[in-house]
Amino acid sequence: MPYRRLPTTDKARIRALEAALKKASQNKEGKLAISNGLFEELKDVKFKFESMLTQYELDIKIQSERNQDYKTALEIARMYISHFIQVLFLTSERGEMNGGIKYYDLKDFNGKVPPLKTEEEILHWGNKVIEGEQKRIQNGGSAIYNPSIALVKIKVENFKDTAFFQSNLKKNTARSFDKMRAIRKITNEFIGRLWTEIEENIILDEAKQKRQVAQEYGLVYVFRRNEKKKLTSKELQRDLLFDFG
Repeated sequence: MPYRRLPTTDKARIRALEAALKKASQNKEGKLAISNGLFEELKDVKFKFESMLTQYELDIKIQSERNQDYKTALEIARMYISHFIQVLFLTSERGEMNGGIKYYDLKDFNGKVPPLKTEEEILHWGNKVIEGEQKRIQNGGSAIYNPSIALVKIKVENFKDTAFFQSNLKKNTARSFDKMRAIRKITNEFIGRLWTEIEENIILDEAKQKRQVAQEYGLVYVFRRNEKKKLTSKELQRDLLFDFG
C-alpha cells in the first residue's frame, strides 16, 4: 500500500496547507473532511508559517545584500593599515623614524606586515597603529603621511561600524532560522493531524478512491519501490499519486 509522506520543504508545506484550505473553502456548504475547529486552526497555522518564512527570507536577503558593503569596508581597511605599516617600516629603515617602531608592537615582524586576513586581525592592528602613532607623536615624533593616521582611522572606524551592523544582521538571521526550525516542526505536526482527520472523515470503501479524494485536500501518497515496479504506467496515472520520491 502507498504511504503518506509529510512535506520536507517549505514550499511543500505551503502547498499542503493551501490545498487543504482551498478544498475546504470550496466545499463549505457540502460535506467536509475537516472539522470547523481544525479549519480555523489551518488558517492560523498557514498565516503564521508564511509570515515567519517571509521574515526569514527577508533577513537572509538583507544580510546577503549588505555583505558586499562589509567586504568592501574590510578590503579598504586592510589596504590602509597595510600601506601605513609599509610606510612606517620604510621610514624607519631610512632612519627617519624618530621614536622608532616600539609604539606599534611591530618589532617581532622584521619589517613585514602582520597578518590581516580576518576581521579580528584587521581591527587589532588597526587599533595598534592608531594608538601607536598617537603616542609617538605625543612624544615628539613627526606624523606619517600617505596615508595619514587620520585617514587610516576613518577607514578602520568605518569597517568597525560595518562589521557591527553585519554582526547584528547575522544575529537576526540566526534568530529567524531558529524560529523557522521550530515552526517547521509545529507545522509538520499539524499537517500530520490534519491529514489523519481528513482520511478518517472520508468514508469510502475502495482505498484507491479514498486516496484520490484525500489528494484533493493536499495529501501526498508515495508508492514503495517494490510496489511501484508491479504497476503499469496507466495504473499509476489512474491512481493519481503525487510521487516525489
